[in-house]
Amino acid sequence: MTNQAIEQFLSKIQQDPAGLKGYNARIQFDFTDTAESTLISFDGNNAHVAKDAQAPDCTVSISSKNFEKLTTGQMNPQTAFLMGKLKSKGDMSHLLRLSSLLTYYK
Repeated sequence: MTNQAIEQFLSKIQQDPAGLKGYNARIQFDFTDTAESTLISFDGNNAHVAKDAQAPDCTVSISSKNFEKLTTGQMNPQTAFLMGKLKSKGDMSHLLRLSSLLTYYK
């Protein structure tokens, strides 16, 4: 389920890269229910799963089910954060930008 949600999110970005508006960052998603992690690199006008070992700018901890809800618009990113369903480490400005991306690509 997680891989499919990630692929769908990245596909939306590839179909309409305008929502990135030049955003460059590396965000790691730690899925709390599966103990898996995925590092997504946002490169200004594209996004992809990064395979290298560079450190992320921000790490987001979330369950795979809630990640799917975020990427399909069934859950508001700010509400998820306030309710503790989404936690982050690192530069919080990237979490705010991610919120905008999730809203744009829902």
